[in-house]
Amino acid sequence: MSGCRESNPAIKTPSLAYCRYTTPRCPEWYNVYVEKAKKNNGIRHTSALRERAVILRKAGKTHREIRSDLGISVGSAYLWTKGTVISKEQKMAIEERRNANAFPIERRQRLMELARVNLARYREKHTKESLLEKLADFYKKVGRIPLKREFNMYNEYKRQFGSWNNAIRLAGFDPNPVLFAKKFVAKDGHKCDSFTERIIDDWLHRRGIIHERGVRYGKTKMTGDFFIAPNIVVEFFGLAGVQKKYDAMIKLKRKKAAECGWRLIEIYPRDVFEKRKLGELLRLA
Repeated sequence: MSGCRESNPAIKTPSLAYCRYTTPRCPEWYNVYVEKAKKNNGIRHTSALRERAVILRKAGKTHREIRSDLGISVGSAYLWTKGTVISKEQKMAIEERRNANAFPIERRQRLMELARVNLARYREKHTKESLLEKLADFYKKVGRIPLKREFNMYNEYKRQFGSWNNAIRLAGFDPNPVLFAKKFVAKDGHKCDSFTERIIDDWLHRRGIIHERGVRYGKTKMTGDFFIAPNIVVEFFGLAGVQKKYDAMIKLKRKKAAECGWRLIEIYPRDVFEKRKLGELLRLA
């Protein structure tokens, strides 16, 4: 038992360092270590020091700043000041101090300039013709004018054409002041909010499927795109994943459809232009 203090009775009290390394072979020393740690807990720092830490925290200091001022650990600063609430202004001041130390305005400007110069060689070159072609291709696939955020190229269009709407006009389209403001008339006379909705309406009409437009979800003001009696509602969610409010509306329509006892068929832009996908979704059997 060379690794255990029992082999040397002359040594009465083990050191803490020794206990750490001999714990696996001498578990009895571990208990001695724990008891000694509990006994010493709270003795190293005075209560006045703890009160000073709370005062600094209330003054808007961070835990790291308290550590530097009082010479304690970050963990102690956190534990002693736990529950101390700082104001919104103090939080903003902390953020300003953090940013000032990390990225001053001069350094940020210098890094931005370096990034612009170094990444210029990798940036895709766009001509006016290629940019207009992208708009036309999007319209053919989705059936509507793209939103700025969908292209993630707004700055490029603004640089080449002066504005996003100028590019839309040069591509042969009319920029709508209100989303889906332009109406499309289906073959059965129904007015649709988008070109894609007209495709779905014409698909139902060609197959002799009787349907209504604008049927309300119970007593709410929300309406369904297409309603097929007795209990089927078809929705085209063209802006799913684009607007947060739109996504919230989708969840609410799902909930209301279940409450009304309706079967909700959800159609997305990728479904309309994929072969046979629309027929699979609108299988009413």
